[in-house]
Amino acid sequence: MASHTGLQDGYSTTQWGPWKSHSLLLQTAISELGWSAQAQRAIRVFKAYSHSRAGFLNRDEFTQLNEQYRCCGQQYVPVFFDLFDRNQDGFLNESDFLGGMLAVSPHAPHQLDSAMGQLRMQFIFLYYDSNRNGKFEVDEIAKIQEHLQQLAGQPTDGAEREAIALMSRYGEPFGFAFFFDAAQKGILNGTEKLLRTSRDITEVIQETEAVQAQVTQWGGYGRPQAAGHRAGVVHGNPSVIDAPGAGTFAEKARQDANRMQRSDPHSFYSSSAKSTELRVVRRLMELSNNPAMSWVAPLDLVSAEELYALCDSVVAHLRHEDSLVDVPLPCRVYGDIHGQLPDLLQFFNAFSWPDKRRGDIFSMNYIFLGDFVDRGAFSVDVVTLLFSLKILYPKKVFLVRGNHEDRLMNVNYGFHADCVAKFGQLEGERLWERMNDVFEFLPIAAHVGKVILCIHGGIGDSISSLGDLRNIPKPIQVAAELDAQTTKSERVVLDALWSDPTDNDHVLGVHDSPRGQNTCRFGPDRVLEFNKKNNIKLIIRAHECVQAGYEYFAGGQLLTVFSATNYCNQYQNDGAMVVLVHDEVTGEVVEHAQVIRSGQTDTSSGWNTSQFRAPSPMRRAPEAGYEAGGADPRFAFRP
Repeated sequence: MASHTGLQDGYSTTQWGPWKSHSLLLQTAISELGWSAQAQRAIRVFKAYSHSRAGFLNRDEFTQLNEQYRCCGQQYVPVFFDLFDRNQDGFLNESDFLGGMLAVSPHAPHQLDSAMGQLRMQFIFLYYDSNRNGKFEVDEIAKIQEHLQQLAGQPTDGAEREAIALMSRYGEPFGFAFFFDAAQKGILNGTEKLLRTSRDITEVIQETEAVQAQVTQWGGYGRPQAAGHRAGVVHGNPSVIDAPGAGTFAEKARQDANRMQRSDPHSFYSSSAKSTELRVVRRLMELSNNPAMSWVAPLDLVSAEELYALCDSVVAHLRHEDSLVDVPLPCRVYGDIHGQLPDLLQFFNAFSWPDKRRGDIFSMNYIFLGDFVDRGAFSVDVVTLLFSLKILYPKKVFLVRGNHEDRLMNVNYGFHADCVAKFGQLEGERLWERMNDVFEFLPIAAHVGKVILCIHGGIGDSISSLGDLRNIPKPIQVAAELDAQTTKSERVVLDALWSDPTDNDHVLGVHDSPRGQNTCRFGPDRVLEFNKKNNIKLIIRAHECVQAGYEYFAGGQLLTVFSATNYCNQYQNDGAMVVLVHDEVTGEVVEHAQVIRSGQTDTSSGWNTSQFRAPSPMRRAPEAGYEAGGADPRFAFRP
């Protein structure tokens, strides 16, 4: 084999043209990109899974590795194995594995004059050369054209015609030389989008090892169990890329691989799950507009495999957001949802969907202030919808963490039970773990228009500046209890998720919380001091049920919003969402509450019939002088 080309003697250079040695391209690419650390990380994992034959992975070992370090849908793992297996002998050596996984990474550059770009083109050629005869037939070129057109959002009915024209232009045999030339000259546009995993495997490995290091420090799986944590729950590895065991998905993947690998244009590029997210949103639009919909029967929005993929996709966006995320105006802000999907859909239908077809997503931003799960009957479905919206519109939809986005809470209050009911004990446990892993990458607050702070609980006694909320390393763990070793950041997280205002504007200072010793209640003086110091005009928070769905505190400088109606079928409270906009006449930023009245639509089936504990008491009614049916115009403010 020629060292510089990788072609066996007798292979036509006219057909194969610039084809180069796999090993040479890999070594050069790692050097050019400075990816030595990434390569070493991948090789270390490769060696850990190499059991049956030293220095090689067989199909099962490759599958197990990718189930632990999930960077793509499991149905595509056998396709990658076949693609990377250059000798077609059922084994991958280190070079096969490393070159393949780095080449399909979403971070791999695609400049065709670079070693990595060349390596990617060689893998793309092998992938579409389905019969491995070293040249493209018309149907194989048509499949490339079809995938490129779909990725560009263009109609695909002319794919075969364009393939015939391309083959006529170059002649036969249409080998790698012609394919590379067509891409280099821009005749085939968009090849950089082909053959991509949704995540980079070396980043997944790094995240897993970081979490495992924390697990080792704790001396077991999961966070330390606090009082009230249900006994008997089996906890898996709490890593964001945890995955189910090999048997179920690996076998299904093998059975489906041949059917799927040539037909799905979204198989190997970074937006691979878009069809799932869009299907979820469209399905719920359809159901919510069906007058016969009872919301009693369980929904079947996604499979377990699709939900794993949603988790992988959404965390790729969340991991890059700061713990205090900046959000521009205008903006809609939702409070607690608590698994009450019918109420959330009622809001979307009454006011607007965060959607390009039936909504205002291009002109409006959306913030959801946590407590997506527990107590309601549709916790998994709410999370599925919110994750889908975040993936579809990552710069327009923002998910802020609440105190129920925590294992120690949602293992008991309904989310865990919902996962198991939907997906069975084993798969339900794993998906519950996976979604809780994702929750640890959520920001804990949002800074809106540079003048508004949105946070689930409040500022407690530990949050004095916006800087306290910024740059908290992810994944963010919630301390089980306060003690002498509790760090400043851990106290900040607890207050952000758990603290409440005092009963009214006359109760000043900081007081013990009836919720426990891990947090506190803060008075209006704390709010005024914080807002003045940080140039904040309004704090919007959730965390407490209020009768009108929204309620002011601290002379109008703090606003509580709660978006679920008739909380746990007990309080007959309205639900509200707050819209923040610039007043074009005055230049002021104003807030408007948009309200769904309790009982306006029967959503009682949206609450679980039994609760682990009774719901927290509703916040006391506002003092006389406050408006109960709309935003008080006294509290409009200038930016």
